[in-house]
Amino acid sequence: MTTLIWDDGMKVGNAVMDADHQAFVELLAVAARADDAEFPALLAEIATHLREHLAREEELMRQHGFPPYPIHKHEHDRVRLELEGIEKRLAAGNLMLARGYVREALPDWFVAHKNTMDSATAGWIKAQGG
Repeated sequence: MTTLIWDDGMKVGNAVMDADHQAFVELLAVAARADDAEFPALLAEIATHLREHLAREEELMRQHGFPPYPIHKHEHDRVRLELEGIEKRLAAGNLMLARGYVREALPDWFVAHKNTMDSATAGWIKAQGG
């Protein structure tokens, strides 16, 4: 199990992005510890948060003219589609798959995405005066 714990070393230097990232990490931790009865509602909360979080990042990229916006958005779209599939599988009763996604796939994706695409985005925004 990949357990993320939020600390200042996880920040990318943009207040909006950092707040979303912290909330996401905290939601993942709660869901990872949840019992089977609590888990479906927590996955729904993670999904809602992540969709809103990604939309905010995309708006920041558009506002600041981030040149590789299409590449970054494509990755967001891929994760949205993947998340939708996990939600459908959970609704069909596949709790184990959904738990694995929350405990392993999402944390691993988040760290890689934050350290590459999100860090570059935050750096660009800062360079643009944002």
